[in-house]
Amino acid sequence: MNRIILIGNGFDLAYGLKTSYADFIDWYWEQRINTLKSEHTNESDDGLCKLIINYGIWSSYYTDASTFDKLSIYDILNNIQSQKDKFKVIPSRLFQGIITELNDKKWVDIENEYYNLLTSIDDSDEIKGINNELSIIKKYLADYLKEIEKNTANPSINYDIENILFKPILAKDVAVSSSEVFWDIIDDRLKYKEQKLNELIDGYHKIQYNPSHVKEFKEKGGSVDCIKAETSGYPIELLLPDRIMLLNFNYTDIADKYFPKNSDKFIVNHIHGTLNNFENIIFGYGDEQDKTFKDLQKRNDKESLKNIKTIKYLEAPAYRKLLAFMESSPYQIFIIGHSCGQSDGTLLNTLFEHKNCISIKPFYYKNGDTDNYMEIVQNISRNFTDMKLMRDRVVNKTQCEPMPQAE
Repeated sequence: MNRIILIGNGFDLAYGLKTSYADFIDWYWEQRINTLKSEHTNESDDGLCKLIINYGIWSSYYTDASTFDKLSIYDILNNIQSQKDKFKVIPSRLFQGIITELNDKKWVDIENEYYNLLTSIDDSDEIKGINNELSIIKKYLADYLKEIEKNTANPSINYDIENILFKPILAKDVAVSSSEVFWDIIDDRLKYKEQKLNELIDGYHKIQYNPSHVKEFKEKGGSVDCIKAETSGYPIELLLPDRIMLLNFNYTDIADKYFPKNSDKFIVNHIHGTLNNFENIIFGYGDEQDKTFKDLQKRNDKESLKNIKTIKYLEAPAYRKLLAFMESSPYQIFIIGHSCGQSDGTLLNTLFEHKNCISIKPFYYKNGDTDNYMEIVQNISRNFTDMKLMRDRVVNKTQCEPMPQAE
Protein backbone atom coordinates (compact mmCIF):
# COMPACT_ATOMS: atom_id res chain seq x y z
CA MET A 1 0.00 0.00 0.00
CA ASN A 2 1.63 3.19 -1.24
CA ARG A 3 1.18 6.94 -1.39
CA ILE A 4 1.56 9.40 -4.28
CA ILE A 5 2.03 13.04 -3.26
CA LEU A 6 1.19 15.63 -5.91
CA ILE A 7 3.39 18.69 -5.42
CA GLY A 8 2.40 21.91 -7.20
CA ASN A 9 3.48 25.53 -7.24
CA GLY A 10 1.60 26.22 -4.02
CA PHE A 11 4.31 24.26 -2.22
CA ASP A 12 7.02 26.68 -3.37
CA LEU A 13 4.76 29.65 -2.64
CA ALA A 14 4.36 28.34 0.92
CA TYR A 15 8.12 28.74 1.24
CA GLY A 16 7.78 32.39 0.29
CA LEU A 17 9.23 31.90 -3.20
CA LYS A 18 7.87 34.22 -5.88
CA THR A 19 7.12 31.46 -8.36
CA SER A 20 3.65 32.49 -9.55
CA TYR A 21 3.16 33.40 -13.20
CA ALA A 22 2.35 36.96 -12.09
CA ASP A 23 5.76 37.18 -10.37
CA PHE A 24 7.38 35.76 -13.48
CA ILE A 25 5.77 38.38 -15.74
CA ASP A 26 6.96 41.14 -13.39
CA TRP A 27 10.49 39.76 -13.71
CA TYR A 28 10.13 39.51 -17.48
CA TRP A 29 9.29 43.22 -17.79
CA GLU A 30 12.27 44.10 -15.62
CA GLN A 31 14.59 42.12 -17.90
CA ARG A 32 12.93 43.48 -21.02
CA ILE A 33 13.19 47.15 -20.03
CA ASN A 34 16.77 46.78 -18.81
CA THR A 35 17.90 45.36 -22.17
CA LEU A 36 16.91 48.65 -23.82
CA LYS A 37 19.92 50.31 -22.23
CA SER A 38 22.19 48.49 -24.67
CA GLU A 39 19.89 48.61 -27.71
CA HIS A 40 21.52 50.88 -30.31
CA THR A 41 18.48 50.84 -32.58
CA ASN A 42 15.01 52.34 -32.43
CA GLU A 43 13.37 48.89 -32.45
CA SER A 44 13.77 46.06 -29.95
CA ASP A 45 12.07 42.69 -30.49
CA ASP A 46 12.56 39.56 -28.34
CA GLY A 47 9.80 37.53 -29.99
CA LEU A 48 7.24 38.34 -27.31
CA CYS A 49 7.06 42.11 -27.33
CA LYS A 50 8.32 44.63 -29.88
CA LEU A 51 9.28 48.03 -28.43
CA ILE A 52 9.73 50.96 -30.82
CA ILE A 53 10.95 54.47 -30.07
CA ASN A 54 9.91 57.03 -32.72
CA TYR A 55 12.91 59.31 -32.14
CA GLY A 56 16.56 58.39 -31.70
CA ILE A 57 17.61 55.00 -30.36
CA TRP A 58 16.83 53.20 -27.12
CA SER A 59 20.29 53.51 -25.60
CA SER A 60 20.21 57.29 -26.12
CA TYR A 61 16.75 57.43 -24.56
CA TYR A 62 18.17 55.92 -21.40
CA THR A 63 21.19 58.21 -21.44
CA ASP A 64 19.05 61.31 -21.83
CA ALA A 65 16.39 60.29 -19.34
CA SER A 66 18.52 60.48 -16.21
CA THR A 67 15.45 60.98 -14.05
CA PHE A 68 14.41 57.42 -14.91
CA ASP A 69 17.14 56.15 -12.60
CA LYS A 70 14.80 57.02 -9.76
CA LEU A 71 11.78 55.25 -11.28
CA SER A 72 10.67 51.65 -11.00
CA ILE A 73 10.54 49.36 -14.02
CA TYR A 74 6.76 49.68 -14.09
CA ASP A 75 6.95 53.47 -13.96
CA ILE A 76 9.20 53.36 -17.02
CA LEU A 77 6.93 50.84 -18.74
CA ASN A 78 3.83 52.91 -18.02
CA ASN A 79 5.63 56.00 -19.34
CA ILE A 80 6.43 54.19 -22.59
CA GLN A 81 2.90 52.78 -22.95
CA SER A 82 1.18 56.10 -22.24
CA GLN A 83 3.13 58.20 -24.77
CA LYS A 84 1.83 56.62 -27.95
CA ASP A 85 3.13 59.45 -30.11
CA LYS A 86 6.70 58.65 -29.02
CA PHE A 87 6.64 54.89 -28.42
CA LYS A 88 4.98 51.72 -29.66
CA VAL A 89 4.49 48.58 -27.56
CA ILE A 90 3.48 45.62 -29.75
CA PRO A 91 2.99 42.34 -27.85
CA SER A 92 2.91 39.06 -29.76
CA ARG A 93 -0.44 37.29 -30.01
CA LEU A 94 0.12 34.85 -27.13
CA PHE A 95 1.81 37.40 -24.91
CA GLN A 96 -1.05 39.87 -25.49
CA GLY A 97 -3.51 37.31 -24.16
CA ILE A 98 -1.32 36.64 -21.13
CA ILE A 99 -0.93 40.29 -20.10
CA THR A 100 -4.61 41.03 -20.78
CA GLU A 101 -5.68 38.16 -18.52
CA LEU A 102 -3.19 39.25 -15.87
CA ASN A 103 -4.41 42.85 -15.95
CA ASP A 104 -8.07 41.79 -15.76
CA LYS A 105 -7.84 39.07 -13.10
CA LYS A 106 -4.50 39.81 -11.38
CA TRP A 107 -3.43 36.23 -12.11
CA VAL A 108 -2.91 34.13 -15.23
CA ASP A 109 -2.43 30.50 -16.29
CA ILE A 110 -0.02 30.69 -19.23
CA GLU A 111 -0.62 27.08 -20.29
CA ASN A 112 -4.39 27.64 -20.45
CA GLU A 113 -3.88 30.83 -22.45
CA TYR A 114 -1.71 28.91 -24.89
CA TYR A 115 -4.30 26.15 -25.34
CA ASN A 116 -7.20 28.58 -25.76
CA LEU A 117 -5.27 30.38 -28.51
CA LEU A 118 -4.11 27.13 -30.11
CA THR A 119 -7.68 25.83 -30.45
CA SER A 120 -8.96 29.14 -31.84
CA ILE A 121 -6.77 29.11 -34.95
CA ASP A 122 -6.17 26.55 -37.68
CA ASP A 123 -3.56 28.19 -39.89
CA SER A 124 -0.35 26.14 -39.64
CA ASP A 125 1.93 29.18 -39.90
CA GLU A 126 0.06 30.95 -37.09
CA ILE A 127 0.23 27.81 -34.94
CA LYS A 128 3.96 27.57 -35.58
CA GLY A 129 4.25 31.19 -34.50
CA ILE A 130 2.54 30.70 -31.13
CA ASN A 131 4.60 27.53 -30.56
CA ASN A 132 7.73 29.64 -31.05
CA GLU A 133 6.33 32.18 -28.59
CA LEU A 134 5.72 29.44 -26.03
CA SER A 135 9.32 28.25 -26.47
CA ILE A 136 10.56 31.78 -25.74
CA ILE A 137 8.37 31.98 -22.64
CA LYS A 138 9.64 28.57 -21.51
CA LYS A 139 13.25 29.76 -21.79
CA TYR A 140 12.51 32.97 -19.87
CA LEU A 141 10.64 30.98 -17.20
CA ALA A 142 13.54 28.55 -16.75
CA ASP A 143 15.97 31.47 -16.39
CA TYR A 144 13.68 33.11 -13.85
CA LEU A 145 13.29 29.96 -11.73
CA LYS A 146 17.04 29.33 -11.82
CA GLU A 147 17.53 32.82 -10.47
CA ILE A 148 14.95 32.14 -7.74
CA GLU A 149 16.75 28.94 -6.73
CA LYS A 150 20.14 30.63 -6.79
CA ASN A 151 18.96 33.46 -4.56
CA THR A 152 17.17 31.14 -2.13
CA ALA A 153 19.21 30.05 0.84
CA ASN A 154 19.09 26.32 1.50
CA PRO A 155 15.53 26.05 2.85
CA SER A 156 15.13 24.38 6.20
CA ILE A 157 12.90 21.37 6.69
CA ASN A 158 9.48 22.29 8.06
CA TYR A 159 8.57 19.52 10.48
CA ASP A 160 4.83 20.07 10.13
CA ILE A 161 5.16 19.45 6.40
CA GLU A 162 7.46 16.48 7.00
CA ASN A 163 4.95 14.89 9.38
CA ILE A 164 2.25 15.18 6.71
CA LEU A 165 4.36 13.56 3.99
CA PHE A 166 5.22 10.53 6.11
CA LYS A 167 2.03 10.09 8.13
CA PRO A 168 0.08 6.79 8.19
CA ILE A 169 -2.83 6.09 5.86
CA LEU A 170 -5.88 6.59 8.03
CA ALA A 171 -8.83 4.21 7.65
CA LYS A 172 -11.32 7.10 7.73
CA ASP A 173 -9.63 8.58 4.64
CA VAL A 174 -10.10 5.44 2.54
CA ALA A 175 -12.92 5.24 -0.01
CA VAL A 176 -15.85 3.03 1.05
CA SER A 177 -15.41 0.98 -2.11
CA SER A 178 -11.77 0.32 -1.17
CA SER A 179 -12.21 -0.44 2.53
CA GLU A 180 -12.13 -4.22 2.08
CA VAL A 181 -8.83 -3.99 0.19
CA PHE A 182 -7.43 -1.70 2.88
CA TRP A 183 -8.33 -3.98 5.79
CA ASP A 184 -7.04 -7.07 3.97
CA ILE A 185 -3.67 -5.32 3.72
CA ILE A 186 -3.66 -4.44 7.43
CA ASP A 187 -4.65 -7.99 8.35
CA ASP A 188 -1.80 -9.32 6.21
CA ARG A 189 0.65 -6.94 7.91
CA LEU A 190 -0.33 -8.28 11.32
CA LYS A 191 1.16 -11.58 10.16
CA TYR A 192 4.49 -10.03 9.16
CA LYS A 193 7.62 -11.58 10.61
CA GLU A 194 10.09 -9.26 12.31
CA GLN A 195 12.27 -8.73 9.21
CA LYS A 196 9.37 -7.74 6.97
CA LEU A 197 7.97 -5.46 9.66
CA ASN A 198 11.35 -3.77 9.96
CA GLU A 199 11.39 -3.28 6.18
CA LEU A 200 7.99 -1.55 6.37
CA ILE A 201 9.10 0.87 9.08
CA ASP A 202 12.64 1.40 7.77
CA GLY A 203 13.23 5.02 6.79
CA TYR A 204 10.47 6.45 8.97
CA HIS A 205 11.16 8.44 12.15
CA LYS A 206 12.69 5.95 14.58
CA ILE A 207 11.22 7.51 17.75
CA GLN A 208 7.72 8.00 16.35
CA TYR A 209 7.44 4.59 14.68
CA ASN A 210 8.83 1.43 16.27
CA PRO A 211 8.36 -2.29 15.43
CA SER A 212 8.07 -3.07 19.14
CA HIS A 213 4.65 -1.37 19.18
CA VAL A 214 3.33 -4.00 16.77
CA LYS A 215 4.88 -6.83 18.77
CA GLU A 216 3.30 -5.61 22.02
CA PHE A 217 -0.08 -5.20 20.30
CA LYS A 218 -0.01 -8.78 18.99
CA GLU A 219 1.09 -10.17 22.36
CA LYS A 220 -1.98 -8.56 23.95
CA GLY A 221 -4.22 -10.29 21.41
CA GLY A 222 -4.67 -7.27 19.16
CA SER A 223 -6.47 -7.79 15.86
CA VAL A 224 -7.82 -5.94 12.85
CA ASP A 225 -11.10 -5.49 14.72
CA CYS A 226 -9.24 -3.59 17.44
CA ILE A 227 -7.79 -1.24 14.82
CA LYS A 228 -11.19 -0.80 13.17
CA ALA A 229 -12.61 0.15 16.54
CA GLU A 230 -9.64 2.50 17.07
CA THR A 231 -8.90 0.80 20.36
CA SER A 232 -6.44 2.75 22.45
CA GLY A 233 -2.84 1.76 21.80
CA TYR A 234 -3.18 0.15 18.39
CA PRO A 235 0.08 0.41 16.39
CA ILE A 236 -0.10 3.09 13.68
CA GLU A 237 3.03 1.50 12.17
CA LEU A 238 0.71 -0.97 10.43
CA LEU A 239 -0.84 1.94 8.50
CA LEU A 240 2.40 3.33 7.05
CA PRO A 241 2.82 3.39 3.25
CA ASP A 242 5.21 0.76 1.89
CA ARG A 243 6.55 3.34 -0.56
CA ILE A 244 5.92 7.01 -1.26
CA MET A 245 6.34 8.79 -4.59
CA LEU A 246 6.77 12.56 -4.55
CA LEU A 247 5.23 13.44 -7.91
CA ASN A 248 6.69 16.90 -8.34
CA PHE A 249 5.01 19.05 -11.00
CA ASN A 250 7.41 21.93 -10.24
CA TYR A 251 10.66 22.48 -12.11
CA THR A 252 12.32 23.51 -8.83
CA ASP A 253 13.67 21.03 -6.28
CA ILE A 254 12.51 22.60 -2.99
CA ALA A 255 10.15 19.72 -2.15
CA ASP A 256 12.77 17.09 -3.05
CA LYS A 257 14.75 17.97 0.08
CA TYR A 258 12.24 16.07 2.22
CA PHE A 259 13.22 12.75 0.64
CA PRO A 260 16.57 10.92 0.83
CA LYS A 261 18.45 10.73 -2.47
CA ASN A 262 18.53 7.50 -4.50
CA SER A 263 15.95 5.73 -2.34
CA ASP A 264 13.78 2.89 -3.67
CA LYS A 265 11.26 3.52 -0.91
CA PHE A 266 10.90 7.30 -1.01
CA ILE A 267 10.95 8.27 -4.68
CA VAL A 268 11.09 11.69 -6.33
CA ASN A 269 9.59 11.91 -9.82
CA HIS A 270 9.72 15.26 -11.65
CA ILE A 271 6.93 14.53 -14.11
CA HIS A 272 7.54 17.77 -16.07
CA GLY A 273 11.32 17.78 -15.87
CA THR A 274 13.81 19.92 -13.95
CA LEU A 275 15.81 23.09 -14.47
CA ASN A 276 18.98 20.99 -14.77
CA ASN A 277 17.80 19.60 -18.11
CA PHE A 278 16.05 22.33 -20.09
CA GLU A 279 15.41 20.15 -23.14
CA ASN A 280 13.29 17.74 -21.09
CA ILE A 281 11.10 20.41 -19.50
CA ILE A 282 7.44 19.85 -20.40
CA PHE A 283 5.50 23.08 -20.75
CA GLY A 284 2.15 23.09 -22.51
CA TYR A 285 -1.31 21.61 -22.07
CA GLY A 286 -2.61 18.13 -21.30
CA ASP A 287 -6.37 17.56 -21.20
CA GLU A 288 -7.48 14.95 -23.72
CA GLN A 289 -10.99 15.05 -22.24
CA ASP A 290 -11.48 18.59 -23.53
CA LYS A 291 -13.94 18.49 -26.43
CA THR A 292 -11.65 20.60 -28.63
CA PHE A 293 -8.73 18.17 -28.27
CA LYS A 294 -10.16 15.78 -30.86
CA ASP A 295 -10.25 18.67 -33.33
CA LEU A 296 -6.52 19.18 -32.76
CA GLN A 297 -5.88 15.50 -33.43
CA LYS A 298 -7.67 15.72 -36.75
CA ARG A 299 -5.43 18.50 -38.02
CA ASN A 300 -2.92 17.24 -40.52
CA ASP A 301 0.12 19.16 -39.26
CA LYS A 302 2.94 18.56 -36.79
CA GLU A 303 2.58 21.86 -34.95
CA SER A 304 -0.88 21.44 -33.37
CA LEU A 305 0.20 18.65 -30.99
CA LYS A 306 3.76 19.87 -30.46
CA ASN A 307 3.22 21.08 -26.88
CA ILE A 308 0.55 18.63 -25.71
CA LYS A 309 1.85 17.20 -22.43
CA THR A 310 0.41 13.72 -22.89
CA ILE A 311 2.52 13.32 -26.02
CA LYS A 312 5.60 15.04 -24.57
CA TYR A 313 5.57 12.47 -21.74
CA LEU A 314 6.93 9.94 -24.24
CA GLU A 315 10.22 11.83 -24.49
CA ALA A 316 11.32 10.90 -20.96
CA PRO A 317 10.90 7.93 -18.56
CA ALA A 318 9.05 9.83 -15.78
CA TYR A 319 5.52 8.95 -16.97
CA ARG A 320 6.15 5.21 -17.33
CA LYS A 321 7.86 5.28 -13.93
CA LEU A 322 4.63 6.70 -12.51
CA LEU A 323 2.48 4.10 -14.28
CA ALA A 324 4.61 1.25 -12.91
CA PHE A 325 4.25 2.69 -9.39
CA MET A 326 0.45 2.96 -9.79
CA GLU A 327 0.17 -0.63 -10.96
CA SER A 328 2.36 -2.02 -8.17
CA SER A 329 -0.08 -1.60 -5.25
CA PRO A 330 -3.14 0.27 -3.97
CA TYR A 331 -2.26 3.89 -3.27
CA GLN A 332 -3.49 7.01 -1.53
CA ILE A 333 -3.06 10.44 -3.15
CA PHE A 334 -2.06 13.55 -1.20
CA ILE A 335 -2.46 16.90 -2.98
CA ILE A 336 -0.16 19.62 -1.68
CA GLY A 337 0.02 22.96 -3.48
CA HIS A 338 -1.41 21.63 -6.75
CA SER A 339 -4.54 23.32 -8.12
CA CYS A 340 -5.55 20.21 -10.13
CA GLY A 341 -6.28 22.47 -13.10
CA GLN A 342 -7.17 21.31 -16.59
CA SER A 343 -3.69 21.78 -18.01
CA ASP A 344 -2.78 18.48 -16.30
CA GLY A 345 -6.21 16.94 -16.87
CA THR A 346 -5.31 13.68 -18.58
CA LEU A 347 -2.60 12.73 -16.11
CA LEU A 348 -4.84 13.59 -13.14
CA ASN A 349 -7.70 11.54 -14.57
CA THR A 350 -5.34 8.57 -14.98
CA LEU A 351 -4.30 8.92 -11.32
CA PHE A 352 -7.73 9.59 -9.84
CA GLU A 353 -9.77 6.91 -11.66
CA HIS A 354 -7.18 4.13 -11.58
CA LYS A 355 -8.40 0.89 -10.00
CA ASN A 356 -5.64 1.07 -7.34
CA CYS A 357 -6.52 4.57 -6.09
CA ILE A 358 -8.12 4.21 -2.63
CA SER A 359 -8.13 7.82 -1.41
CA ILE A 360 -7.59 11.41 -2.58
CA LYS A 361 -6.77 13.88 0.19
CA PRO A 362 -6.26 17.57 -0.61
CA PHE A 363 -4.40 19.88 1.76
CA TYR A 364 -5.91 23.32 1.32
CA TYR A 365 -4.64 26.87 1.71
CA LYS A 366 -6.19 28.76 4.63
CA ASN A 367 -6.12 32.54 5.00
CA GLY A 368 -7.94 33.77 8.07
CA ASP A 369 -11.55 32.61 7.87
CA THR A 370 -11.34 31.60 4.20
CA ASP A 371 -9.77 28.64 2.45
CA ASN A 372 -9.65 27.06 -1.02
CA TYR A 373 -10.82 23.52 -0.19
CA MET A 374 -13.92 23.78 -2.38
CA GLU A 375 -11.93 25.29 -5.25
CA ILE A 376 -9.51 22.34 -5.19
CA VAL A 377 -12.36 19.81 -4.99
CA GLN A 378 -14.18 21.47 -7.90
CA ASN A 379 -11.00 21.19 -9.97
CA ILE A 380 -10.55 17.56 -8.89
CA SER A 381 -14.11 16.81 -10.03
CA ARG A 382 -13.35 18.16 -13.52
CA ASN A 383 -10.74 15.41 -13.87
CA PHE A 384 -13.25 12.63 -13.20
CA THR A 385 -15.62 11.04 -15.68
CA ASP A 386 -17.37 9.12 -12.87
CA MET A 387 -18.77 11.57 -10.30
CA LYS A 388 -19.98 8.82 -7.97
CA LEU A 389 -16.44 7.52 -7.79
CA MET A 390 -15.17 11.06 -7.16
CA ARG A 391 -17.45 11.51 -4.15
CA ASP A 392 -16.27 8.21 -2.70
CA ARG A 393 -12.54 8.75 -3.16
CA VAL A 394 -12.13 12.43 -2.23
CA VAL A 395 -11.72 12.94 1.52
CA ASN A 396 -14.31 15.34 2.93
CA LYS A 397 -13.26 18.64 4.44
CA THR A 398 -13.81 17.63 8.08
CA GLN A 399 -11.01 15.07 7.70
CA CYS A 400 -8.66 17.34 5.72
CA GLU A 401 -6.35 20.02 7.06
CA PRO A 402 -4.62 23.21 5.92
CA MET A 403 -1.22 22.99 4.32
CA PRO A 404 1.45 24.29 6.74
CA GLN A 405 3.20 27.45 5.59
CA ALA A 406 6.98 27.16 5.82
CA GLU A 407 8.69 29.97 7.71
